[in-house]
Amino acid sequence: MNSPQPRIVAPISAWIAAFVLAAGAVGAAWYAVTAVGIQPEAPFSDFNRARIESFAARASNAGAKRVVLLGSSALKYATRDERDFAAGIARAAGVPVETLRVTSNWGTFYDFAPLAGDLLRARPDLVVMESELFAADRPPWRRFLIWIRDLRGRLGLAVEGEEPASEAEVQFTYPCWKRKASMRHAMLREERAGWVTVRPGGPGPDAARDFAARLLDAGAIVALVSVPRRPDYEAESRATRDAIAGDPGWRALERRVERWEPEPLPSGLYCDLTHVTPAGQASISDWLESAIAREFGKNSG
Repeated sequence: MNSPQPRIVAPISAWIAAFVLAAGAVGAAWYAVTAVGIQPEAPFSDFNRARIESFAARASNAGAKRVVLLGSSALKYATRDERDFAAGIARAAGVPVETLRVTSNWGTFYDFAPLAGDLLRARPDLVVMESELFAADRPPWRRFLIWIRDLRGRLGLAVEGEEPASEAEVQFTYPCWKRKASMRHAMLREERAGWVTVRPGGPGPDAARDFAARLLDAGAIVALVSVPRRPDYEAESRATRDAIAGDPGWRALERRVERWEPEPLPSGLYCDLTHVTPAGQASISDWLESAIAREFGKNSG
């Protein structure tokens, strides 16, 4: 009869060492993602990188001024489609214009940071950035969850039902005036808190300031625009925009950028707390097209 083989049990110290190593790896990943700003490439980046290349090619072929708009869905619905928006600027400025608008739901610069180099290589003449990009960021835990989800996907462990929304839909469709219901104030605040935090010193706003400085150094005009919200939500939105004032990094840029703010709109021109109706879009688009045309006129000599 064979005698049983003795079980080899790892000493407690080995288990402790393994735990410490695992905790250290998680801690290092947390720091890299939430403090340094390391983030995965996403379908959003791939989709819009192709759009940036197409935009630069069209502008080169037409010898056109290049205008880029970056912001949240509020900016998307507040501006006409790119071709019509470019035509409005061109009529007012008397020069050919190409426009690229890249927006993100619950927009922060987190989504745009991977595209910064591509946008710089496109050599824009003027970049309009929504003011909130310099104060709002993805919450640290949200950044980490996005990174974990990407890691699972790379390891073949993605959960069914996690497929991303159509990037074309994010950029171009689903206007609020066609929805059957809009989000109430309390629901909006709760949903927003899951995706956006006011964090002027976070990696998102840091990347936004660095991007703006590089644009300015390359000779581009940078204009920060305050897209209005419905009167009963405007104070909260303004508080986010105003949070940049106390940030030391912002003070280095403040005198180098343009700051544009339209007149408030009546509540009837909104289809929910943050998005305007077609009539509201026409009003803000007319104003912004004129502001860009004036800026080109100032710099034509």
